[in-house]
Amino acid sequence: MIFLFLSFIILLNEIIIKKNFFSDNIKFSKHKSFVSSHKTSTAGGLFLFLFIFIFEYKIGLLNLFYLFLILLLGMGSDKIKNFSSKIRLLLQVFIAILFIFNTQTLVNDVRIDYFNSLLNKNLFLQITFMTFCFLVLINGTNFIDGVNLNAIGYYILVYLLIFIISKINNLQLDLILNLKIILFLLLIYILNFLNRIQLGDAGAYLLAFYTAFYVIKFINSNPLISPYFAILVLWYPCFENLFSIFRKIYQKKNVSSADNLHLHHNIFLFLKLMNIKNPNNMCGLILNFSNFFLLILGINYFNSTKHLISIIFMNIVIYTFCYNLLIKYNLLKKFKK
Repeated sequence: MIFLFLSFIILLNEIIIKKNFFSDNIKFSKHKSFVSSHKTSTAGGLFLFLFIFIFEYKIGLLNLFYLFLILLLGMGSDKIKNFSSKIRLLLQVFIAILFIFNTQTLVNDVRIDYFNSLLNKNLFLQITFMTFCFLVLINGTNFIDGVNLNAIGYYILVYLLIFIISKINNLQLDLILNLKIILFLLLIYILNFLNRIQLGDAGAYLLAFYTAFYVIKFINSNPLISPYFAILVLWYPCFENLFSIFRKIYQKKNVSSADNLHLHHNIFLFLKLMNIKNPNNMCGLILNFSNFFLLILGINYFNSTKHLISIIFMNIVIYTFCYNLLIKYNLLKKFKK
């Protein structure tokens, strides 16, 4: 059935492009306009919701309702020009709080006794902490979706890593569903490579929201797994967001304003200055391969908090080093021109 569904998605996406439904409007997104001039379908979020509706048999109507709300919010961001970032953030907070409270999507063990004690005694603190995590991931995913393949490829790696670890260690996981998610994302990845589809804000929001729920459920179902495994598999979009916030504060800029100074933008500009063909796709591929090697280290240490923290720290150091190196090189190259 999955292959029939994927064939249907290809056909439906071509109809959407032909009829100019869900077309990508780069004027609405400053961080995407820097690297894209194609008008493509932004139906990635809609297709993801259809996938979850059809194949996630145990998702439940309540969870599906919240996923639909986050999809609608993303669609509004895609279609409404000058949709206030503050209003979007408030709506994200509202949806996340209701979802976390009603579904009890919580992490009770952070492997630090003092914080465990605080969290277990204070439901408000738990919900606040989880809401913060959801928001950082959602908006970070939207940031890294600024170039082709980057966000979709990263989440393929997330689900692939979970699949491998579960298969090798016989962990509790619906392997068939996980494999279907990977196949679905691979199709979107190929269509994105061909400039036939984008996730759009709707797709980025929904993919991040659903994956956060999926990863937390996976960890809670397998006490052997360190909670820091969740941080490892989701570190890149989360750190992209946090790094951007602190960078803007340091530069005395408006934190909520979009810009083109993210890591992927700097890699894109570097490739462009080097006259590399199709720098958009090439940038995404470089980041996908880089993250593959950074994430694959976690396979043997999914239950070791000490090793996971070390890998996460190493990833952050590599990111920061590459970012600063690219900034200096690109500025020098542009100055010489």
